[in-house]
Amino acid sequence: MNPAARPATGAMTEMEPVDCQVGDGSAPTYCEAPSHSARAVLYGRDEELDAIQALLDGARLGHGGALVVRGEPGIGKSAIVDAVIPRAEGFTVLRTLGVEAEHTWSYAGLQMLLHPLLDRIGKLPAAQAEALRTALGMGEGTGRPQRLQVGLAVLNLLVDASAHRPVYVVIDDAHWLDRDSTDALLFAARRLATESIGMVLVVRDGFAPGFPAPGIPELTLGPLGIEASQAILDIRSESVPFTSRDWILRLAEGNPLALLELPVADHEDTLRTIDASNSRYSTTSRIRQAFTERIIALPEATRTLLLVAAAEETGETAVIAEAAEKLGANLSDLEPAEIDDLARYHQGRIEFVHPLIRSAAYHSSPRARRVDAHRALSEAFGAGDIRHARHLAAATTGLDEKAAAALEAIASYEAERGGCVAEMVALERAASFTPDPCERARRLVEASHTAYAAGLVDKAIELAEKAERLTDNHVLLARTALIRATILSWAGDAGAFDVWMESAEHYAVNGHENTGYPLLRGVWNAWETGDFGKVEYANELATRFGGSNNTWAKRLARAAAGLNGRSWVNAGEAVDALRSLYDYYQPLHEDFRRFDQVLAARWRLLAGDVPAAHLAAIEKVRDCRETGATSPLVQALLVQAQTLLHYGRYADAQAAATSAIELAAETNDRRALMQGRIWVLLPIAAIRGEERRCRELVAAAIEDAPEDSVIPADTSLGLLDLAMGRHQAAYDRMRRIAEGTSPMEILTQVPTLVEAAFRCGRLADVKEVFGWFADWADATGRSYWEALVERCRGMMEPGSEAGAHYARAVELHRADDIDPFERARTELVYGEWLRRERRINEARAHLREATEVFERLGADPWTERAQGELRAAGDSTTIEAKPDLAEKLTPQELQVVRLAGDGLTNRQIGEQLFVSPRTVGYHLYNAYPKLGVSSRTELAKLDL
Repeated sequence: MNPAARPATGAMTEMEPVDCQVGDGSAPTYCEAPSHSARAVLYGRDEELDAIQALLDGARLGHGGALVVRGEPGIGKSAIVDAVIPRAEGFTVLRTLGVEAEHTWSYAGLQMLLHPLLDRIGKLPAAQAEALRTALGMGEGTGRPQRLQVGLAVLNLLVDASAHRPVYVVIDDAHWLDRDSTDALLFAARRLATESIGMVLVVRDGFAPGFPAPGIPELTLGPLGIEASQAILDIRSESVPFTSRDWILRLAEGNPLALLELPVADHEDTLRTIDASNSRYSTTSRIRQAFTERIIALPEATRTLLLVAAAEETGETAVIAEAAEKLGANLSDLEPAEIDDLARYHQGRIEFVHPLIRSAAYHSSPRARRVDAHRALSEAFGAGDIRHARHLAAATTGLDEKAAAALEAIASYEAERGGCVAEMVALERAASFTPDPCERARRLVEASHTAYAAGLVDKAIELAEKAERLTDNHVLLARTALIRATILSWAGDAGAFDVWMESAEHYAVNGHENTGYPLLRGVWNAWETGDFGKVEYANELATRFGGSNNTWAKRLARAAAGLNGRSWVNAGEAVDALRSLYDYYQPLHEDFRRFDQVLAARWRLLAGDVPAAHLAAIEKVRDCRETGATSPLVQALLVQAQTLLHYGRYADAQAAATSAIELAAETNDRRALMQGRIWVLLPIAAIRGEERRCRELVAAAIEDAPEDSVIPADTSLGLLDLAMGRHQAAYDRMRRIAEGTSPMEILTQVPTLVEAAFRCGRLADVKEVFGWFADWADATGRSYWEALVERCRGMMEPGSEAGAHYARAVELHRADDIDPFERARTELVYGEWLRRERRINEARAHLREATEVFERLGADPWTERAQGELRAAGDSTTIEAKPDLAEKLTPQELQVVRLAGDGLTNRQIGEQLFVSPRTVGYHLYNAYPKLGVSSRTELAKLDL
């Protein structure tokens, strides 16, 4: 089932070729020459023209970008874009428009836009080429193409086209693009800053779907001023009685199309009708009413032909003619509409002069007549064409399994191309025609799952709830609960737990082994939200249900209890439970696999195994980048960033977190936005004593986080208090966490709590929480955690016994390269102790070591403290640490440099970071002088 091929021309008028050759020897793309009426709407638009011209001027210089041009129908959006085209001399101009009838066809918009560039797909990296070919229906891929891969392929295809001449991309009626095309184009649009590409997306406000485009500048066209309005009305002066002039100016409200079209109405009688019927409505309604009045005045056969053409927006003449003949009209009946400047026959297609005319032609017809038009079009296309099923569905007025089956076949076709949104729409419509309630529920469940895969979480929940009202099939109900619970969990919603349990209970009715997965995820959700009563409840259910798979949930429940100070499990048993999940835990559903592997990486971190967590995160980041799996990539980057913090590689940690935050912003993952700031950026700012930065990060996290989210900022803010000498504030803040419902939040920062207590004289109050940390550190088997235990013991022991603990702590720290910041803190407190014991020479050695590390890490408050101790020890020597070159680079420059140093080409780096090779080159060009190198060979030798 395949749609007919569609050329990438869109609906254009008075075509004149502009110098827009796409490469050598390929067919030119033709661009619209503005007509007299188009030029008329440019009155009063100098600033708007300058804005688009500036975009093109930047693209000529390799500083491209994108712009969304918004406005109500008729306000002059397309005309302004048209007016700039003649100035785009030397540009490759790619132009298309969104088509309402193809709004639910996956990648239909891309297929039209990229038609002149299809012969270049072979130049793309293999994975991108396969993803794009599959998306465009040009070949059979090995599976559903990931949306990030398709977006990167579009970006690189445009970049390739701009290699010898800049590219101007114009997308009219972008609001009618299918969702998959929109996502790919917006992905590319956000990455044009270093390219010779200018992209303009023209969007109608009102009477159209929304078109959110976060991160892309917008130009909104408002009404024209009175002088410009009067100048346009002068064009129609011969048809406007003097007595109607003020009336038309008032009705038009500065809308250029209204100023041109309202005078064509039958003067005062028609104007009174329009005014009376639309007094409460917008200018758009008045324009459409004017068009409706003109259409109603046409011969019946002409109205029929226009109705069929409006119902089949591709404008394919042969199909429209065949369908129209079934309803008593033919192509010759188009002439009255052409004379009235409503429609035209152009380049073998029937086109409406304005989208509102199409809307008026369709909606002014009775519903029964519209059904007849769709039925005739369905017959004209025949069963082998995807549009047959679409028109069949539009012509069906009740339950009909034949129409439902045809739509499900469309869904299967869209699934092969990776069109999640189109697949979801087809399945939802198929369900609406399905007579059998159980079968309707099944199709809704499939639609819900596809909506989840497309990132349409609200829609996924809506469809799942619809399915639940139709069936008592426990397997289907378990699946709907699984989808809802997954969405709620990743949003940080505490209510997810009950839904996970609901899913498990439905599976359990049939004795299904799949109970283990929702139980385990329920335990993790309860753990994250700090409700350990729910952890115990899930553990009890797992015991009651039995089965080998349910041991996963029981092990995770033990880990949750032990790492949060619950009496029935100690910390050592908790670590053992987590380790047992590494090998045995397997996810239930393939679609959730990457998420669950990221959880496994996080569990390694909770078990204290930083190197293993780091390697697991690196592997998952690489896997997700190669496949384009966005959401799990965000979480994998966050785990990687946290492990990099432990290694003291703050610039790299910030780079990973920044990547995660940028991707989360593109996918509206508000929880991940909060996590990136609180888990990674805030601790670095706290270590460096950047109080203002800390406040900004917390404020941004609160704004970004989903409603009622817990913002786990107090551990970092406690560390900041300690760094700034506010010991009591640090103690109070961290003590509250230790005594709260989720003490695990402070687990790895217990040594900071102990130091705050030491400096406040409150050590007796933290012995219990220290014992819990010591048990966990011992269970990890890692020397770097044992070093922190010894440091804490040094603070707790009186007199000379403390020195042995400090010395042992330093020895353990030096056995590995984990957490230089904590090692420097140990050197500092040991040096302080040695100075008090009057062992001055020994003290100086440790204090110098601490000072050098703190300075290298940019931990200014700690550097000042260590230097103060050094001066007190009689050493006033200025210590200058070796500069950290990584800190000189921006996050993206650092990522590029790291990969280049590993020997990757610009093209390979672009594939990893979802940018073009040219952007990679741009970052390398900026990074080289900062690092004092001039080639990749020199870069590879750097100790970075």
